Formats: sequence, structure tokens, C-alpha cells
Amino acid sequence: MSYFKNVCLLKAPQKVDIPYGLILSDITEVCYLAGMVKNDVDSITIPVNTYASNPLHDFERYLRTHPADMIGISSMTGAYSNALEYARIAKKYNLYVVLGGYHPTALPGEVLKSPYVDAVIRGEGEFTFKELVNEGSSEGVLGLSFKDNGNVIHNPDRGVIENLDVLPQPMREIRPKRFGNKGTDYLFDTVFTSRGCRIKCSFCSNDMVNKNWRYRSPLNVIEELKMIHTTKKRKILKIWDANVLTDVDRMEKIVDLMSENNLTNFKIWTESRTTDIIRAEHIMQKLHDIGLRHVSLGIESPNLETLKRIRKGTNPKTCEKAIEILNDYKIKVQGYFIIGHLNETVEDIKRYPEYAKTVGLKQAVFMVMTPYPGTPIYEEYKRANSINSYRWDMYNNFGTVIEPNNIDLKTLKKMLAYCNGKFYGIDASNRQRTISGTVLEAIYRLINVAVIEKNDDRNSLSDLKNYMYEYLHALVGGNIKNAKFRDAKLLKNLGGKVIFRFFHSKGNSVDFKFTMNGSSADLSITDSKKTDGYRCISFYLDDILNFEEHTPLKRIVALSSRYDIARANKTKKPIIFLKLALNRNFIATLYHLTIFLTKTIIRSIFQNPRR
Repeated sequence: MSYFKNVCLLKAPQKVDIPYGLILSDITEVCYLAGMVKNDVDSITIPVNTYASNPLHDFERYLRTHPADMIGISSMTGAYSNALEYARIAKKYNLYVVLGGYHPTALPGEVLKSPYVDAVIRGEGEFTFKELVNEGSSEGVLGLSFKDNGNVIHNPDRGVIENLDVLPQPMREIRPKRFGNKGTDYLFDTVFTSRGCRIKCSFCSNDMVNKNWRYRSPLNVIEELKMIHTTKKRKILKIWDANVLTDVDRMEKIVDLMSENNLTNFKIWTESRTTDIIRAEHIMQKLHDIGLRHVSLGIESPNLETLKRIRKGTNPKTCEKAIEILNDYKIKVQGYFIIGHLNETVEDIKRYPEYAKTVGLKQAVFMVMTPYPGTPIYEEYKRANSINSYRWDMYNNFGTVIEPNNIDLKTLKKMLAYCNGKFYGIDASNRQRTISGTVLEAIYRLINVAVIEKNDDRNSLSDLKNYMYEYLHALVGGNIKNAKFRDAKLLKNLGGKVIFRFFHSKGNSVDFKFTMNGSSADLSITDSKKTDGYRCISFYLDDILNFEEHTPLKRIVALSSRYDIARANKTKKPIIFLKLALNRNFIATLYHLTIFLTKTIIRSIFQNPRR
């Protein structure tokens, strides 16, 4: 008979997530916890979709109508305040609240100062959680920190799980409905075939929880893949190990077993080290054959000195070779970069987007160094007095919480916008292949800048506009000649010469200048203030910010995720748009988009843009 009988589990979402459904958690981690205790308790549930429009309300409604006596909440640093919100509601219904994950492991004492938290599970949680559920909190439960009559007790650490095959398979069937899918039917799903890492990068939290690299046997991995594979639709599978190619021979066995068992109806995305891609070149065709389509590489910096300082164990040449290999096998490659190193200057940062393009990347993610608690980087930046905020909401890889090497806060924020603008600018426009798509792409990326920066209450409205303008200004100088835009007729109907002007303030604007050139069109991006006979349509950054204000991040995530799910299921576009048209998120977004565009058109007709 277990001590706790009706258990809830949640993984708290980060306060700010980039609006892209694929990066959201598929909560596999808490499904492992559920699997550990499913035979010990009367009920085990994941009661709410934390990405719903009002999940806190949904959670409280659940607790009013269902028995529960304990909740376990997993939390990253950027999700900690959200975790406390769920804990607060749980306490209203007298639940025992235990937190686990990276942030509670790093700062168990601080977490237990909250009146809403009863215990913290440090490190890998499965066996500690099982003992807590069955026995309650006591000094015999290794890896547990808990309150006892006003005192905080930190039990000794629990060793890592050496044989990962002893863990039951994740209990995915209890996952809540999300974006139209539920349980084992999630179209996006995540598998971990190993834990830990042999490389100890100084900025990474992985070592704090998972320690040294350990692996599941190939047969154990195949057992899990059989549980989620289906021939009815092609699932997008994230194999989300810290380093999936640490043991190339083991990975080849997994790949061969996938082929033998016809487990190939996946579209696979994984992360890897550049050196591992090079070592695994001889199995790259096999990886492609079982569905590997996207690899994200931790490049971090083009600067060799920086790579040594953060103990990355790579160099620019290995990065270039890995990208070449992946391109050869037609596997999309994305590069991760981190700006804000203590040894780098603004001029060093400006090299990042140029380097990313030079080495052949089509996708890149630029992040700001985030000194997560419990990492060596946290201590290093703290000693250098370079941490300027301990507001945990902003610890999400994009919030700026540091001021390194005398680079002030606003300059570093501008550099993040600059890197995205310089890398994506004209190339993103060229990929759109339509004039309307080119303009909407720019608006979308400006909204992304706003989403990242709005979470920092140190930013004024003027600051937000300045960071957006920094993105735009990085595009200046880009040119496309003889582009075959599919909607060139639009340009012709507007007189063959049109400027789409993004207006910041008097004297500050960036123009997307389209000119008919026979049956083709030319595009130049300039900060010229002249119209020279061009019809001018002006977008005001204030209006874009207003549109973003009325279009919550969760709404964008929900829509993009439903669209991705429909595309993966090979739903015909008319059906996709019909379903979206009946979705209230789509209707609300369309309403505010219509207001935004109508205001823009009216201004363009009746007003001359200020100069």
C-alpha cells in the first residue's frame, strides 16, 4: 500500500518559448516517472495540457473534481515561476508538492523556501520518486530534500542509474490532449536512448543531473519505438540524447534493428556534436534511410579560443566538416550559436552570422549565454560580476541576463537581433519566392524579436522598437536580382515599383524595394528615405507591436503546431485551411491581422510616410 495513492505529474512550461511547436516538450520525462509507480498507486495522471489557453484554470478545475494527494512537477530554470503557480494551486487543495528537474536540483534550498513546495528530488528522479510515493518523505530516501517541522533536510545524493534498461517504458498513454492529439498518438514525440555526456561543456546543465554517459541497449530502444511507431502517419521523432552518436557502433545496431522491424515511418530530428558526425560518417546513409532528416549541431562560436574556454572539445574545422557531411547526405543541418562570451567583443559577435553562412548553414539559432545555476559558467560569470539578473523567467537561452566584457545590456540585445537579421535577412526573403511572403517573413521575425524581449521588464517600448530596428537594419544592403516571384502580378498591378517601408521613427526606416524587371523582379533592402516615384506602403513598428500584444504566444504555437500536424499527415491544403478557419485561435488571429493590415493600407493611401 503506497503512502500517496492519487498522483498527478506535470512538466512546467517555460515562461517564454519561441513560437515553434516542435521545440515544445513532449513530456516523456514525466512519463518515465509515471511508469515507475503505475502499479503502486490508485491513479496516476498528467491532468492538463500546460500549453492550453488557460492551463492554470484547467488544473484547478481538475482538482475540484478528481482525487489527488500528491503532485510532482518537473522544472527547468526558465519554467520555475510557472512551476510555483501550479504548486500554489495544488496547495489550495492540500496536495503534497514535490519539484524535480534541473532548477530544483541546482537550488534545492532556495526552492524549499517556497511555502508551496514540500520536497525536492535532486538528480535522476525515477527511484527517488518511487520511494517517496511508497514511503513518504524520510531521511532514508536518497536524493530527496524535504521539510520536516520547519527544518529542511537534505538527504545524501543518489547515484545515477547505471543500467537504464531496468526502467519501465514511459507511460505515454496518460498524456493529455494537445493540439488535437493525446496519449500515444502525439505526432511530435521524444525518445531518449541514453543519458549523460562524456564531454563536460562548462555552460551545460546536463552533467549536474545525468553525470557520465550511460546507454539503453538497442533492443530496449526498439521496444519503445514499436510502441509509438505507426504506418498511418509519419511521426516527427526527436531522439533527444545529449549525444546520440557517442557510441557509433551501438547507434548502428539501433538503426539496423529499425530497418529489420520496419520502424522507418519517422521523420527524425536529433542534436549532435560535430566530432561525432565525422566519426559516424560511414553510417550516415543508414541514418537517412531510417528517417533522419534534421540535425542540430552545437557549434557555439567560430572562435577557437572561445571553444577552448567553454571546454567544447571541437574546433571550426570539425564544424565545417560535419556540415559538409550532412549536406552531402541531404540531411538538414541547423547550427546553434551562443553570443556573450567573456572573452569576445562586439566585433567578434558580428562574425557569427557571416561565419554561419560561409560554412553552408541554411538554418541557425543564435542564443545569449545563459549561466544556469549549478554549471561552471554560472560560477565564472558570477565571479566576473557579469550576471545582471536573477529573474529566472529570463533563463531560457534567449533572455539577456549577462553583461560580458564590458558589453552593456542593450548592446548585447541588439547584437542578438543583428545576428538574426544578418543571417536570415535577404536569404529568407529569397526562399519565400513571393513578394507577400517576403514581407510577412520580415513581420514574423520582428514579432519574434518582440516576443523574446517583452519578457524583460527592463525594456521600455522604445527599447523594443530599437531591437526590432536593429534586426531590420542588419538587412540593409541585401539585393536579389531577377527573382521569379510567383505573385509578380501583384507588383505589376501596383505599378511595377513598390516600397514596403518598415518605419521606426523620424529618420529611421528600412525599405524593401521591389522593381519589375521584365517578367522578373529585383529586390533591394535599403535605408534610403526617398521614394523616387515608387508606391510606398508603410508598416509601423508600433502597429506590429500592437498586433503581437493581441496575438498571444500560445495562440501562435497552437496554430503552427496544428498546421505542422496536418502537413505531416499529408492533409490537403484546402482541408488544412478549412479546419483552421473553424479554429477560434485562427479566427482571433485573422481578426487582429485584418485590423493591422487595414490600418496599414489606409495610412499608405492617405498619408505620406514621415521622413
